Amino acid sequence: MSQRSGITPAYWLALVIGNTRLHWGYFCREKFLGSWHTPHLTEAIATQLQQSNFRLEGWQAVTAWAEGYTPFELDLLPTEDIASSSIWVASVVLDQSDLWRGPARLAQFVERSQIPLSGLYPTLGIDRAINLLGAGDLEGWPVLVIDAGTAITFTAGVDSAIYGGAILPGLKSQQEALAQKTAVLARFMPAMNALSLDSLSLDSLSLDSLDAEADAEAALPERWAGNTEGAFASGLTYGITATVIDYLQSWWQQFPTGKAVITGGDGPAIHHYLQQRTPEIASRVLLNSDLMFYGMRAYKKAFTNL
Repeated sequence: MSQRSGITPAYWLALVIGNTRLHWGYFCREKFLGSWHTPHLTEAIATQLQQSNFRLEGWQAVTAWAEGYTPFELDLLPTEDIASSSIWVASVVLDQSDLWRGPARLAQFVERSQIPLSGLYPTLGIDRAINLLGAGDLEGWPVLVIDAGTAITFTAGVDSAIYGGAILPGLKSQQEALAQKTAVLARFMPAMNALSLDSLSLDSLSLDSLDAEADAEAALPERWAGNTEGAFASGLTYGITATVIDYLQSWWQQFPTGKAVITGGDGPAIHHYLQQRTPEIASRVLLNSDLMFYGMRAYKKAFTNL
């Protein structure tokens, strides 16, 4: 890979490879500068990105290739050349991981055995561990992380050690499972996806952030619905919200001063539902869509000088 002059190790990127997207965090030493997300990449596009030293032209190649993809905010993109050795990667998606490995690709990979948490078990997802590490580093211990994505995971930690957790299908996973298993509900999927913010918009509320206007307008659906799509929305929304409340209450019974953080793509939606359902509980729950990147920073900090 060609290298330009002016590359400084002070600037680095955290790359968290998710099941459907790549999540990028930009740092100067310990300072978090911003984040953005891309689809999974092909080998050719990943090579172009690396050859550009992760500058603007490389990201432009990504947006040109990813048809229909919303371009990043230009002011979030790296303003300095970044070497492949300054890319820190956490992943459980093998084919995407391979794009950043190899003799010419010097990215630093998160190793489970090196994560500075005790009590890690072999099947614990690296993403869960990294989120917990970030929460502990930012907020202190004990802390509970609720990651709302494809799955909703509860991961608790005390004194830099895994305390325990739980996993259930996420909002969209439950929506899709119901539609696949229940023929009568399948025909309501388009309507569910098109519901307005005033009813329930899973697509709109599953963004990485909610703007203030949308947040103010969004409302829980009618609990006792008078039609099938409304009943679908009620069951999903109130069911998941009730589960989150139950875990939070259990957590605070055991650790009355413990922290709680919600993250993940559906984090803003669930946090918003908590605010409407139980404002007192919601006031104790932090929302941080960039938690994974603070976990990557804590991992890097444990082994290098930022």
